[in-house]
Amino acid sequence: MGLSVTQVMLSKGFGGAERLFVDLCLSLAERGIPTQAVCHQDFVRARDLADHEKIELTAIPVRGNWDFLAERRIRKAIERFRPTIIHSHLARGALYSGRCSRRLCIPLVANLHNYIDLKYYRDVDCFLPGTDDQREYLLAHGVPDRSIRVIPHFTRVQAQDGAADVIRDSGFVAYGRMVRKKGFDVLLHAFSVVHARFDRARLTLGGDGPEMAELQGLARDLGIADAVRFAGWVDNVPEFLARAGTFVLPSLDEPFGIVTLEAMACMKAIIATKTPGPVEVLDESMARLVPIGDAGALAEAMMALHQDEDLRRALAAKAHEHFLETYSEARVIPEFLDIYRGVTDAKSNPQAAVST
Repeated sequence: MGLSVTQVMLSKGFGGAERLFVDLCLSLAERGIPTQAVCHQDFVRARDLADHEKIELTAIPVRGNWDFLAERRIRKAIERFRPTIIHSHLARGALYSGRCSRRLCIPLVANLHNYIDLKYYRDVDCFLPGTDDQREYLLAHGVPDRSIRVIPHFTRVQAQDGAADVIRDSGFVAYGRMVRKKGFDVLLHAFSVVHARFDRARLTLGGDGPEMAELQGLARDLGIADAVRFAGWVDNVPEFLARAGTFVLPSLDEPFGIVTLEAMACMKAIIATKTPGPVEVLDESMARLVPIGDAGALAEAMMALHQDEDLRRALAAKAHEHFLETYSEARVIPEFLDIYRGVTDAKSNPQAAVST
């Protein structure tokens, strides 16, 4: 029997977890893997999947974790598609997928996108953390090592030509959901220090969210409103990143950070906080890493890169090389396929799995 995959993600918005869900569906379908995408009926990027002729999209209304009608609809959809494996994303996706997996006897793998509450993941055959730090979290909470496979996230953003002059601009870009944990207020405080010394410095912020108005007000209060552009939702990542030479990730909490991979692919110099994801993806030869929530340290790193094109170029080149070796679509998708096949084989032949 050939491999076929159902991907399940039941949130409405669009962040790193949802981006991986969409990218996995598209990448699998483009490789000829029969792919079903199960999502919330209000998922903002459902059209990306609906428009692909090789993806079977099932959009379902879900009112919470105990919506038994939604569970029945999801189970019927999966039963009709009859995949060889189910791959879930986020807690609600894992919860509903687990019930379907148990009823239909189809193996289930689950991606970690944060530090999870395991009560939603009781029926998972294999956990797929994106970092070793997440793996250690699972082990500390009683998940056996044999049920864990670390696999990095990836991005479908195409790597820029290494010869391209993409980092001459000394400005800064950052993007993401406008929520507290992303640290954009810290970034604005840091940039106010940079702008006081370099009055031609510019910052472009992409994204949207509940903190947008507050951040715009903070920029006015800090006297930097004319130097900060709020660009709104980012649809074309390479085009957005081309606006400046340095990408800044000021997050207070970042389990992985796919935006970092996108910056690496687009040959940006990178400044990131020492949150679990970035410190595992990057080192000081590839980026400037600063303490979490420290606007002063962030400003120092920004000023250093603002005035040193050679440093920006060196960091960007090293990070780009690491991206190609470790986090590109061509590198990561075959690893997902190997995991799917291994989990499927182990589920169908448990005795063989024990002996390996």
